[in-house]
Amino acid sequence: MALPLDEAMKDRLASAQADLAAAGAKVRWVAREALHLTVKFLGSVEDRALGDVCAAAADAAAQVEPFRIGLTGLTPVPAAGALRMIWAAVDEPTGRLERLNALLEAACEALGFKAEKRAYRPHLTLGRVKGGRNLAELRAAAAAYADVDFGDCAADELIAFASELGPQGPTHTALSHARLGGP
Repeated sequence: MALPLDEAMKDRLASAQADLAAAGAKVRWVAREALHLTVKFLGSVEDRALGDVCAAAADAAAQVEPFRIGLTGLTPVPAAGALRMIWAAVDEPTGRLERLNALLEAACEALGFKAEKRAYRPHLTLGRVKGGRNLAELRAAAAAYADVDFGDCAADELIAFASELGPQGPTHTALSHARLGGP
């Protein structure tokens, strides 16, 4: 379940991805059209549970008023050691994003999904590192974006996505759309 980004923010993030790709590291970059802010990841969901999951998403969305999310800086993760991913930090000072996550966690746990043991740390993944080539160059390229403000956009819709992993990465299909704050 995720919040979509507006087109201008996707453009700014895709431009940064292109700059980082020039470092020559082996990274699977998230496709521009697939850029979104994950609020709750479920993993494998049986077909018979899809309706309940979509209903839980709509119920949680109705309980949280719309807000704005900002993205600032790119971060190599982890900061030291074997690099696994590049992400953008999320700025959302109202607490509504965390509330939405908590509502989704509770609803999904009630449906029989395992509760997430880690605290929710909102971030937007731009790429996952797939090899050890040119990682110092990739870290240096990301450092140039450490304080870049990618802007903000409205968070007014929650989408329940189905994700199918293929050779070029995941393909996302929207199963449901729910307006934050109700219909």
